[in-house]
Amino acid sequence: MNKPPPAERIVAAALAASALEGGLGDLRVHAVSPARRAWLLLCMEARLVHPAVWAASLLVMAVCGGLALMHGVVPDVLLELSAPLVAGLGVAGLYGPEQDRAFELVAATPTSPRLVLLARVTLVYGYDLAIALAVSGLLWLSGKASDGPAALIASWLGPMTLLAALSLLLAVCWNPAGAIGVTLGVWIWIALPYIGARTPQPAGGLAGALGAALVLGTAAILLAGRGEPLRRPRS
Repeated sequence: MNKPPPAERIVAAALAASALEGGLGDLRVHAVSPARRAWLLLCMEARLVHPAVWAASLLVMAVCGGLALMHGVVPDVLLELSAPLVAGLGVAGLYGPEQDRAFELVAATPTSPRLVLLARVTLVYGYDLAIALAVSGLLWLSGKASDGPAALIASWLGPMTLLAALSLLLAVCWNPAGAIGVTLGVWIWIALPYIGARTPQPAGGLAGALGAALVLGTAAILLAGRGEPLRRPRS
């Protein structure tokens, strides 16, 4: 009689098969490559992210892209305001038992909560980044980005990444609701200089914003699983 596989291997195989919408097959799975394991994790986490996250990001960016195509509207301003808001709110809503539809299952698996968080952030931020890049490319092709695509992307990439990282850290250390509130407050503070303006404000400090975002994001990942809402639901 063959020896049954370890319990953690059975759980991993079942979750992977479910994520790929296939049968459970042989649960006596062998070691898989890191690339394959990362792909399976992304597939699993993509199914757990609420569909509203994808739809809301696409809708907001599509509306802003349409407005930017209109005569007299500065695309830099719209993207610099919309991209950070979309990314910040999307990342804040990823974390915690209130938003996690599979909280008990995730908590029972041997997968590190840091790895789970990293996979979800990669999916949502990567999705928002792809949409923002697509809108920027469309505006450039339509002749709206007079300073070139690089300048247009630089106007929103720093604020978007920094606000997403700040929102993530607050969601881990505090709670998702508080992270969403702070994200909206910071976004309003950023948006105030643009009220009534017809020309973009200097973006500047792209390297500094990306560096600060890296520090905040790394801190959030390292703190995941240490008593934050994902592993310890509030009563």
